[in-house]
Amino acid sequence: MTTSLSISKALQLAAKSYQANRFNQAELLYRQVLKEQPQHPEALYGLAILAQKTDRLQIAEKLLNDAVSVQPELFKAWFSLGNLHQASGHFPEAELAYQRAIDLKPDTAPLYNNLGYTLQLQGKLEKAIACYQKALEIDPNCIEADVNWGNILHAQGKLSPEKQLHYAQLNHQLGVARKQAKDFQNAITYYRQAIKLQPDLMEAHYQLGLALVAGGELEAAINCYEKVLGFNSHHGESYIGLGQIYQIQHKFKEAATAYRQGLKLINPHYAAAVEAYQDSTTAEDHISPELELGDVTVGNYQFPTIPPVSVSQKERPIFSVIIPLYNRKDYLLECLATVLAQWQGEEEMEILVMDNSSDPPLYDLVNAIGGGVVKYYLNSENIGPQRNYNRGIALSSGHWIHLMPEDEYVLPGFYARLKSSLQECPDSVGGAFTGYETINENRKIVFSNNYSGMTRGITSNWLQTIGVCNPLTTCATVIRRSAHERLGVYDLTNLYTHDWELYKRIACFYDWWCEPEILACYRQHSNNMTSEVFLAGAQAESYRLGIEISESYLPIEYRAEITAKSRRQYFNLCLSQIGVPLQAGNLTATFRLIQEALKIDGSPEAVAKLFNWLTTEQAAPVRNAIASKLISESDKDSNAGYADNFYFAFP
Repeated sequence: MTTSLSISKALQLAAKSYQANRFNQAELLYRQVLKEQPQHPEALYGLAILAQKTDRLQIAEKLLNDAVSVQPELFKAWFSLGNLHQASGHFPEAELAYQRAIDLKPDTAPLYNNLGYTLQLQGKLEKAIACYQKALEIDPNCIEADVNWGNILHAQGKLSPEKQLHYAQLNHQLGVARKQAKDFQNAITYYRQAIKLQPDLMEAHYQLGLALVAGGELEAAINCYEKVLGFNSHHGESYIGLGQIYQIQHKFKEAATAYRQGLKLINPHYAAAVEAYQDSTTAEDHISPELELGDVTVGNYQFPTIPPVSVSQKERPIFSVIIPLYNRKDYLLECLATVLAQWQGEEEMEILVMDNSSDPPLYDLVNAIGGGVVKYYLNSENIGPQRNYNRGIALSSGHWIHLMPEDEYVLPGFYARLKSSLQECPDSVGGAFTGYETINENRKIVFSNNYSGMTRGITSNWLQTIGVCNPLTTCATVIRRSAHERLGVYDLTNLYTHDWELYKRIACFYDWWCEPEILACYRQHSNNMTSEVFLAGAQAESYRLGIEISESYLPIEYRAEITAKSRRQYFNLCLSQIGVPLQAGNLTATFRLIQEALKIDGSPEAVAKLFNWLTTEQAAPVRNAIASKLISESDKDSNAGYADNFYFAFP
């Protein structure tokens, strides 16, 4: 990248990657620009916005300051710097940044509104009112300025009762808008102001509870939900909210009670089933049957396969939801509740919980909210995750299989949207997926994937996409059962990318259906398989295995191109993931990841990228380890066996 044209193109690609939520790719492109021009203001600004998006606020502030020092007329950087300072509570600094932005563009209504709000938070009310008046002069429809001005008038006792009700509704509307934008701090402020203006505004109390949970203020959220239930004891959503909080607090008995009550109120199908349910069984009464699965050969590999559903079976449900368990219960109730809330009867959905010999079994927890609906199976011994998945699929009878890890969940409308599409789709469709979001342990959304550029319907050239890398997540994906019967279920030899390999296998023989709307949620946390695998540096072996298996069955006309692209993709992904074991101080895992990355792609270009990475500050521990190894080897009388002893060796 040596020309202004290529830099401009890189900036455009970075902006598009950001808009498509491909943050790692966007950051890589911005850093490539800075490597050529270390003070490029647009690249500095782009990295700052990425840092702010991922809560690296100090880094964002430094980058924005660097950008405006290089280009003092960069309006958007001053505006963003003001927003950053305001969100951090640094109001004098925010005031200065907003003023610099106003000097550059004095006709921007949102800018005057934000400055006014900063002044209001500092108690400079008359100056704040002047800013709101200016914002409304520029844009009479600037609702934020109108509301903020009204809130000052209320604090000064200058609002009539009618105006109070009017501004209560406007504050509530702004709270909803800020919550949808994931700006929970300001959402909470607007909801609280709405309640000040109209204390019996029930919906504001409920929405405030949701926002407080997102902000980690659990006890305050409990008060909100209890306030709502004081207004309306049949508000099922508030019971669901209480269940979620008790789950976070590990009060599982209280969580189950709240979830059950909420589900009965919001889902009459569920209410009827659980009221009629009587059970005196224990976990040991639900031992899962031992099943012998067959084999099917696809390409050069054999995969377990399942038998078709018996023709004598009664009317089959549309969906079989399979929830595998093993010991973990921190998120189980929420997972179950989001499925049960959408359960419309056994003719629509069956729910199978596959307990892989948890100690103790999780039957009582499952039965606390699933009794009467959920089919619980307890394996007599731990058979491993993939065998457990496959056993659940073999026991299922639905037309579409939804494998649902217990630490993930679906959003309202997941099954209804898929049902409306899949019942009418042709038999050529073997899999379907929806958009999804990823949350961290604090329930903050860190990633959203709505498949930018894709529309609802059968996807075109899907094999060329899924063949290169996996944009899907299990909780947002359903597979036609007959596709499993024909092509098999999960490969038992692949630890980490068994889902990606399965999706590629099905894409070679079937179409896929896309529902871009975000309807499922994947959860990142320290106790899931991904975190464990990344800390051990073990994911690259599965990346490589997933590529090598599919290379044997990809259509010959696409095989070489897809495989080559996939090797480049996953080599780069390995480089981006080296920091996980490295920051944990696990050099053995770091070297394991590097070695496997080079097995994925040992091309001269890949090796050059690796050596370039080794020159970075982040790679210093790796360089030092290599140097120490070389020095220790140089002290030996002979280099015999050197390649075997040196744990970092190119293939």
